[in-house]
Amino acid sequence: MKKIKVKYTMTAPVSHIGQTASVGAYFNTQLTAYGEIPTITGNSVRGILRDFGAKKVLDAYGKKVDKETFNVLFSGGNINGTTKNDVGRATEVRRHFPNISLLGAGLGTMIMGGNLDVKFLMPVCAESVPVTHIDSDVSWHNLMGEIEFTRMDDTKDDLKLKYLENVEEEKKAKASTQMRMSVQYMALGTQFVHEMYLLDSANEMEEAALYAAMAEWFKIPTLGGMCSKGFGFFDAESEEISVIDGKITMSDRVKALIGKYEDFLAAENIEETIKLLSTGGKKSA
Repeated sequence: MKKIKVKYTMTAPVSHIGQTASVGAYFNTQLTAYGEIPTITGNSVRGILRDFGAKKVLDAYGKKVDKETFNVLFSGGNINGTTKNDVGRATEVRRHFPNISLLGAGLGTMIMGGNLDVKFLMPVCAESVPVTHIDSDVSWHNLMGEIEFTRMDDTKDDLKLKYLENVEEEKKAKASTQMRMSVQYMALGTQFVHEMYLLDSANEMEEAALYAAMAEWFKIPTLGGMCSKGFGFFDAESEEISVIDGKITMSDRVKALIGKYEDFLAAENIEETIKLLSTGGKKSA
């Protein structure tokens, strides 16, 4: 098992809503043996990696896909019938879509487990020292602020416009919801530490897909919500890939892995293999 540890330093305030009450939205918190601590969920990072991994595949494909395939790639799919153990299909999906093998998915009639475990992002603060093992005398309470703004619902409209067929049919016949809200955020300069674990079952191409997704993410590095309003930007440091002041650096090993993955995508007949992601993995006539 390979551990990838990342330290994020926020270059803008960050919002990660855990609950709302009336017109207030509050930062996600987690109860620990050392008290309640604000955290960013590992699942939110998985979602980011899934989005950028899917974009990498579909940019190589060069075409839009149907709603079902879009949902598998960008949202992890779902189960819409009796599950069955289709070893042959699972093997083919893992071989042709390392990004899906890495993160797992629901493929209509089967559930495919992923090969990446992602922990919560913990802030560096006095309360988290027993968890992060990083000394700090600053309480997270002193890093938390509040701001009011007008909130509009976001449902991946930009991604649907680029990649989804018949996007007009997906538009809802109602106006976008807007409301005045008060939102908690953690301050610019707050640091978070984060660990991801590549399982022993992950192969080289899955590791390459992970670093390729991280490299795409780091081109515009953001966490949490309200990025269009200036929230969530960060610098990140890890052993083999980092982004500081918008400049991405990576080890020669990671550069080579990403190069292999891009060659793999270029050589794939995605026109044919994309059909594996449809319900039942049936190929159209």
